[in-house]
Amino acid sequence: MDLGFCVALILTGISLAFSSERLIDIDECGVSKGCYRVPNKCSDPLDCVYFLTWQNTSTSNEVHFEYAALFGNHSKPPWAAFGVADAPRMPGASVVNCIVWQTGNVSVQMSYNMQSPHHDNHPLNNTYLGLVRSSFEGAVIDSRIFCNFTRLRVINSSDPESDRVKNLTLPYYILFATGPTAAAGEKDIHDFSDIGPYASSVKIDFSKYSDLGGDKSLKNPYIRAHATLMIFAWIVLASLGMFTSRYMKNQWNENGTVCGKPVWFQVHRLSMVFVLALTLAATLVVFAYNDWKFITPNVQSGVTSIHPTLGVTVGVLLLVNLVVGNLRPDIYSPYRIYFWVFHAFFGLASHILAAVTMFLGVLQHKAQMPDWTRWIVVAFAFWRILADVVMTSTRIRYSERPPDYFAIANNEVDDAVTKVAAWRCAVMIVYSIGIIVLALVLIVAANVDM
Repeated sequence: MDLGFCVALILTGISLAFSSERLIDIDECGVSKGCYRVPNKCSDPLDCVYFLTWQNTSTSNEVHFEYAALFGNHSKPPWAAFGVADAPRMPGASVVNCIVWQTGNVSVQMSYNMQSPHHDNHPLNNTYLGLVRSSFEGAVIDSRIFCNFTRLRVINSSDPESDRVKNLTLPYYILFATGPTAAAGEKDIHDFSDIGPYASSVKIDFSKYSDLGGDKSLKNPYIRAHATLMIFAWIVLASLGMFTSRYMKNQWNENGTVCGKPVWFQVHRLSMVFVLALTLAATLVVFAYNDWKFITPNVQSGVTSIHPTLGVTVGVLLLVNLVVGNLRPDIYSPYRIYFWVFHAFFGLASHILAAVTMFLGVLQHKAQMPDWTRWIVVAFAFWRILADVVMTSTRIRYSERPPDYFAIANNEVDDAVTKVAAWRCAVMIVYSIGIIVLALVLIVAANVDM
């Protein structure tokens, strides 16, 4: 954290001599003021991630708020915000920002979230619309922003921006978030971690003095669906389809056919068709999230910004490879070997690129994935490599020459290969269990608040 900013915070804390008890009186929660806390069992603002109170003032059209929010470890001054919305989601929310400056002072301003799935936050032209400027009070104590202010219950409808500030006459969900500033007085993207963003579990009526708590995460349903579909498609189905095609031909050729085709072929084909279907579905979901626009890479956003481009590339490779797979020449055709090289290379390339794309995906802020999930993707890559090493080593050990794909297709299999049938099945079972467990961990992390 910037040295000047740290000194400013210390001097501010000493000069104002604030305490959490003075800034927020918690004894009157549920009696003479309403309170909402995150998590719901915390009892003191210095123990809570977020703590908000509201209380009617002597003026009927005013509500006084006290707000405390824990912020992350940033090199820049932090901000904390709370919004009110018709649903426990950020789009369309009316937001109050408490922004810490380099001097340590805390300013209060109004902003709003766009209705689009991106819910970009924009300050109002009149940043004090609906606020009573003389009510502002704030400080930074113990990595928390304390911010007191008064808001009008009903906004003057003649103001051109009145539709962007919600009147407090109706119940709303409360939204909480913190993050670093991008420049003096400007908010950067909020944190995605165990400190938020969060939404209240119920709508709050600011005319009632309730004492509530909860910690509903604000993970976007579009992103959840996209991640779930892609994880299942590329970690589970693609892995099993490719493993079956590459290593189980000998084993499953002996077990007859399904609909006139070898078992391994039907498993491989069905798996890859489902991979394509789920990939297309996941792509449509994320395009809907982006207002049907393709997001191009942005150097300023870092390497994770190439995630969409890589994802589309993977989808194209998969589609082309499926078309080529259905145009394969006869087993005795002199072009069969070229088909096999092309089909195998592009299949492997798409799987490797999919793993890289998933790694960049879990790093994206909007995914709200815990930091440790990147290592789950790495573990999947190593698990796949280990399976290839084990199965290829087995093939080399029990065969003096490369596999004869013409012989395999005709079920003319070397005795040395058939001797390791049980070993092949055991490896596939262990491999399958491993990828399913890894996929489930990632899917849970993408959908459950952690």
